Amino acid sequence: MAGVGDERVKFRDDIDPTTTWLISDTHFGHKNIIDFCRRPPDVEQMMMESWAREIGPKDTVLHLGDLAYSNNAWFKNMIAPHLTGERRLLIRGNHDRGRFSFYKGSGFDLVRPFAIQWGQDVISFSHYPWNEAEEGVMTPENWRIHGHIHNNGYTRDAYVPFLLNHINVSVEQTQYRPVNLDLLLKGAIYGELCGL
Repeated sequence: MAGVGDERVKFRDDIDPTTTWLISDTHFGHKNIIDFCRRPPDVEQMMMESWAREIGPKDTVLHLGDLAYSNNAWFKNMIAPHLTGERRLLIRGNHDRGRFSFYKGSGFDLVRPFAIQWGQDVISFSHYPWNEAEEGVMTPENWRIHGHIHNNGYTRDAYVPFLLNHINVSVEQTQYRPVNLDLLLKGAIYGELCGL
């Protein structure tokens, strides 16, 4: 993937931050994730309830990867029909290996990592944190919203819980609920406390 400063990066203008909700690493149907990430035993019920409570029928959901474990018929038939949001976009994560038809049948459109302009800042969305070797140097105007690392740090060698201009929306970091993009950006960039 090219860097955000590269003209090959897709910028989208159809993302309204006020009606867009972010979530990552739900891993629906992945029983071992409860132990791996020290999740509560009823985490799937918690995620479904908060999803329904926060996301309105006309809202957009941007899921940043690792939606459901495997090509899971249980998720498609029992969970997906209850997920709200008029438009549900999925940027594939490393565990999203299902066929296109599985995600489409579950109500999600697959999209590639992309960026939006937000004031003077460029906000990029990916399953992964910024990779300087692949994406170039991250400038102060660049922000990366991502998942993948759950409640782990940014490096394997040493625990680094935060990385400059990165926002980890793995469910372990968001109390297992989706987060409104507008409120998240106002809080992270402007330091405004907006009910997060």
